[in-house]
Amino acid sequence: MSNSYSFDYLIGQTRAKRDTLLEAPARYFLSAMLAGTLIAVVLSASMRLAQLLLQSSSPYYAVAYSAFFGTALVAIIVSKSELFTSNVMYLTLARLSGRASTAEAALSWGCVYLGNLAGILLFTLVWMQAGGLGDYPDSHVASQLVAVKTGAPAMKIFWKAVLCNWIICLAVWLPMKLENEAAKIMLIMLLVFVFFFSGFEHCIANMALFSLVWAHAPDALPFADIVHNMVPATLGNIVGGMLGVALPAWLLERHTLSDAPQTAPSAMQRLCEESQ
Repeated sequence: MSNSYSFDYLIGQTRAKRDTLLEAPARYFLSAMLAGTLIAVVLSASMRLAQLLLQSSSPYYAVAYSAFFGTALVAIIVSKSELFTSNVMYLTLARLSGRASTAEAALSWGCVYLGNLAGILLFTLVWMQAGGLGDYPDSHVASQLVAVKTGAPAMKIFWKAVLCNWIICLAVWLPMKLENEAAKIMLIMLLVFVFFFSGFEHCIANMALFSLVWAHAPDALPFADIVHNMVPATLGNIVGGMLGVALPAWLLERHTLSDAPQTAPSAMQRLCEESQ
């Protein structure tokens, strides 16, 4: 465990995000675009790797692309860019600690969500000019993955999304407690592997997957199918980040904060206090 970690530091990060959103919204949006492009570029490489192994009749293609995808979250954390799923955790903590209002938290989520989408679409546009995934058979592993995601019932997608962002936010929070940089990277990679290999639903990764597949085979991916997945996946990610990590982290560590909330407590915060 790192002696330098403190809940004060984590809460300070939440306030910094809120301040950047309000004082430099263009920079905040650009940071979200960067996170979207990082998700998309790593996913595109993961799909190429998976297709190569699938064509070689390797039964381990899913293991390979799941293990590689953690590179995206490592890059996002190192670059300090804004990813929607982890932003849910940060801004929930900001609201609970009084560092942001409910409206500011919602504004942050909306800005980051749209920024992630813009980054993904920009990457896809450039990437297709560079050849995309190359030869794209109907049986491509990316299309198979899309079929599974869009064919699942909405509630199944929702609960998979809850589990996904519980794991993703743990992959952001827990490494802060470690001193060794290699250990931090390994923990992030392993936790991301858990969510990706388990087939859980990450709305931004799904956004990137749908964009990459639609660019190759638009007729095979109706917009209604995208909405069918994205709505419950997004809502599930919000619930997983809020209730799976932000609220437990607040309940477990709020007593270590060195200062009081800077705004009036919310209804959720009062509920937390009454439960202690």
